[in-house]
Amino acid sequence: MSEVNNTWSEIVILVDCSFVDALLKDFTVNFSRMIGRPLDKADLCHWLDCLLLDAGVNEGDHQTFAVFIHAKKSKGMPQMNPGQFEQLNGQAFKDQLGEFVMSCYPVEEITTTSEFMTESVRAAMEAPDVKQILVVGDMLTYGDALKKAIIDTEKGLSQSEKPVGKKKITLFTMNPTGSTESYNEVILGYSVMSALGIRGNEL
Repeated sequence: MSEVNNTWSEIVILVDCSFVDALLKDFTVNFSRMIGRPLDKADLCHWLDCLLLDAGVNEGDHQTFAVFIHAKKSKGMPQMNPGQFEQLNGQAFKDQLGEFVMSCYPVEEITTTSEFMTESVRAAMEAPDVKQILVVGDMLTYGDALKKAIIDTEKGLSQSEKPVGKKKITLFTMNPTGSTESYNEVILGYSVMSALGIRGNEL
């Protein structure tokens, strides 16, 4: 990994770290029992690749900005490797899907994770350079608010004179309820299992 300056990119991934780490812990406990072997920590770089592939991104020289949103007191994602925010912030790596730049942002006491995620989606939608947005969050808790923000922001942008094109937005969730013209819903579990090294023939 190399150190870089943070900036919006062609593709943006927004991650609710508390939600993801809790999900990884649940998967690790349950699937290790199911397949009869211990599981290593999830491979972060492989997981980010899986998210892009599941969102329909093909191999190429893409630029992706991965934003990790976390509780202010949290130091990292224990179930992820690498997972320490101090280790991830401002770093980058490159593979067959292009370059990934990573940045970590704490949720301050004056706001909530739901509000932070929602405002981050709005900001990404308003950024001219962003073409695709991937969101990994607690859809059961704040999914409705997030979807409303996406629809409202899209409507506002279409009525403004800003030269901002329509974004492709993918919401990753364990319980898809259906895609719309404003966003696609994709099952999150597949990328999580792959990152944990769970093979299809083990299920």
